[in-house]
Amino acid sequence: MFRKISYALAAQFTAFVFALLLITGGIFLAADIMRRDRMTYTRLEKQLRPVMNRPGAFGTLPQLPRLQRDRFRIVDSDGTILLSGALYEGIPFTPTKGLVTVSAGDETYDILTASVVRGGTLRGYIQVADLSSPHDLLFRVLLFLVISGGISGLTFSMGLLFARRSLHPAAQMMERLEQFTQDASHELRTPLTAVHTSIDLALLTPDNREHLHTAKKELREISTLIDRLLELARLDQFILQMESVDLRALTENVLEKHRSLTQEKQVKIEATLAPVTVQGDPTLLRQLLGNLMGNAIKFNTAGGRISVRLTPDSLMIEDTGKGISPEALPHIFDRFYQEDAARARPSEGLGLGLALVKRIVDLHGWTIIVRSDPGKGTTFIVSLLRKRRTSIL
Repeated sequence: MFRKISYALAAQFTAFVFALLLITGGIFLAADIMRRDRMTYTRLEKQLRPVMNRPGAFGTLPQLPRLQRDRFRIVDSDGTILLSGALYEGIPFTPTKGLVTVSAGDETYDILTASVVRGGTLRGYIQVADLSSPHDLLFRVLLFLVISGGISGLTFSMGLLFARRSLHPAAQMMERLEQFTQDASHELRTPLTAVHTSIDLALLTPDNREHLHTAKKELREISTLIDRLLELARLDQFILQMESVDLRALTENVLEKHRSLTQEKQVKIEATLAPVTVQGDPTLLRQLLGNLMGNAIKFNTAGGRISVRLTPDSLMIEDTGKGISPEALPHIFDRFYQEDAARARPSEGLGLGLALVKRIVDLHGWTIIVRSDPGKGTTFIVSLLRKRRTSIL
């Protein structure tokens, strides 16, 4: 159990660190791209400014070296190209002011476009271009992902180490508690067996029967409590033996075993069972069904009804008993919880049956839903879809 918790904590912390690295890297990468664009704009603007401010006829350039002249293009307001340098070959003119990046052939160019207005009239546009420096964006992203992956792997390893160290005292305490539960249960079984035998012998004497029957009933409750404690201790470290289980046949078998109890309490069972096969542990599934059926019978009223419905998606067991109060409903899966502990009688249960049910449901990765209407009955629905949560409605 603690091993899984350690892995979960380490994985969650690693995911947080990786997401933080991605966000930080994205911010820095975007800032670097913006810085590069600003530097390119400033550089081209310095080249364009002398030509923009040059007096004289529009459409001519001052005396410039040829390589520098090839970077300019002058277009009148109608879109007619008046002068075009060699860099613009194959690049159509678009009157988009500002800095743009275009591709022509195998080359990429940064082009800065400015409008020329004289006397309040648009005369045309002047462009200056230069080869765009390689952006190496893909390489930088891949490099960043590799580095982030390495950091995340190291974070996971260290997080797992720290999580295990932090949880080690709790794991030791849990082991001691489970060992105590098992040892106490085993140690109690021997004297209880002897007491059972002695009471059975004493029952042969009529004068002692009433008191001995009461004592035997109490001992039966203690024995049940020990069995449930052992079951819970085993389930806390349980490894499922998964196999294909005919759930309809298993349900029919459990219902048949409870038939005598329902007849004794005059409770009618209505079963609608579809053919369903699931992957699960048959021993635990039989226990789950037995506990739910036992509760439905125990808390039902004489002449009541129990409806059992099995579909490919869910198992529903509904009774017409006394129901569960809204205040108690959130706690019914807690160990040793009883709705009215102060007034609970031994026959009302030990508060472990539903804790076992929840644990078995969790081990199979299913969902259990509880609906109850006080005075009218309770419905348990086990969803056979693999979702790890328990909800109460």
